[in-house]
Amino acid sequence: MENKETRQRGFFKKTRGGVELTQQQVHDIKEGRKKLRKQMKDAKVYTKKEFELTASSMGLYFDKHRTGGLLLWLFHGRALASLLAALLLLLLVLLIFSGVSQMRGHFTINLSDDMFRNGFVLSEDKAFTTPTTQLYSDPVEDAPCISISSIPVDVDAYDGKHNGRGYFAYTFYLRYEGDDETEVDYEYELVINSESKKTSSASWAMLFVDGKMTVYAEKGEDGNAEAIPARGDNTRGYRNLPLVDQTANPEEQYEVIATKGSNTFYRVIPESFKTDSVITKGKEEGVKSGDVHKYTVVLWLEGDDPDCVDDLIGGHLGVEMNYRLLDSEDVSGTKGRSLKERWDSIWDSLVFWED
Repeated sequence: MENKETRQRGFFKKTRGGVELTQQQVHDIKEGRKKLRKQMKDAKVYTKKEFELTASSMGLYFDKHRTGGLLLWLFHGRALASLLAALLLLLLVLLIFSGVSQMRGHFTINLSDDMFRNGFVLSEDKAFTTPTTQLYSDPVEDAPCISISSIPVDVDAYDGKHNGRGYFAYTFYLRYEGDDETEVDYEYELVINSESKKTSSASWAMLFVDGKMTVYAEKGEDGNAEAIPARGDNTRGYRNLPLVDQTANPEEQYEVIATKGSNTFYRVIPESFKTDSVITKGKEEGVKSGDVHKYTVVLWLEGDDPDCVDDLIGGHLGVEMNYRLLDSEDVSGTKGRSLKERWDSIWDSLVFWED
């Protein structure tokens, strides 16, 4: 039997987002377009424009390539050398613009090919009016240092992009539309993909998963989890933090320093980043067809963090959130099959702040 995971044959390859697809990906996209075309015809939608717009939003498209006799004619003699030189120059230009894109891009949420094939879709609203396999959000620029107490208590109550003064906030939904008889497990990661001036040292993050929030920050200089105010300093604290009630593990993230009348003063202890590039990772097990999970990502420069200094001015932080399927052995904790990550999109970064 032919292995459809191999590279495409022939001279002109099908691509999506500038990335060459495998034979399996080409097959899946063609089958998805056939299924979508039938569904739209059943719904009495026949225009090519509507079909292509819908297919594009779901990732069911190929890049358009215009080739002709002139191009084929160029592939011989001196014309070939000239063409190769022009292509090299074009490649250099594209590399330069690619670097600029990484510095001036968007926050991106990506589904792996496996999740796409198994029926997972993303949306900025719970009704899934525009389902897709990838989402973007605009950056926050010229963000000042703020306090965790400045993050509004209803930050998880809005859909899509809802940035505030000094912080980034984005809410989205993930739905499983696969086999009714099959339960699946998936993993997610919130990842730093680019930064300058070590901006992550003062960057704090909140991740809401189905309404339950966790706070994250880099470890302190002593190698232990960050704490604000510092451990041993009980002269001050955050007063009446309303987000305590939404925190998944409040007993681990907050320490009561003092109670005076109706006011409670807290020490905040964010969970440490997993690595220098991974803020956090998690998984959902036993996901059934029709299940929807809600995520909200919030990021800001924490003004009370000792690393929030003037040297960070002009810095940037790029972040993305990625999802992939797990097999049963991965979830159980035993050594499972090797999972091949096949990300076929060019991931842009999110510029949270810059001068």
